[in-house]
Amino acid sequence: MAAVPIHLDRAAGTPLATQIYRAVREAIETGRLDPGASFLPGVTWPLRSASVRVAYQRLIDEQFAVGAGAAGTRVAEGPSPASVPLWSPDVPPMPELFNTYGTPPMPFQMGVPSQDAFPFKLWSRVFARAARRAAAAPLSYPDRRGDPQLRKEIAAYALAGSVTYAPAWRRPQT
Repeated sequence: MAAVPIHLDRAAGTPLATQIYRAVREAIETGRLDPGASFLPGVTWPLRSASVRVAYQRLIDEQFAVGAGAAGTRVAEGPSPASVPLWSPDVPPMPELFNTYGTPPMPFQMGVPSQDAFPFKLWSRVFARAARRAAAAPLSYPDRRGDPQLRKEIAAYALAGSVTYAPAWRRPQT
């Protein structure tokens, strides 16, 4: 069993599982833990086993370690740690994707509707009407079975094949 000195700071804002993960990963990357070496720091540390399990599972997921069941957890045999790219959870993935959201669309760009042809007045009226209806609706959970009017129309449509009844929207106006 390899000894890895890990200093945990319970007052830090970083979770203990993350501190354990970073310390063991750093030991693997610097070569203090050789490939195939067993490490079981959770046995000697006064920590909850959940923190150790989360850290070990993250190491296994990122292929720094291999879980061997009752035999413990071992450093993975694989490429040299220097060939593994470093990743930081503080840096968003692919930041170049997010720098174009503040710019206006180009003329004739695919998927962008014509701004001068959009019916803003009609849209505003329909949206305001829907907002007024939502504000006037009772503040309770809706019927689990669905909208009663929709259920009635569906039942009428289903029965239309066997009975000469047509739903209200299909009935001739007299």
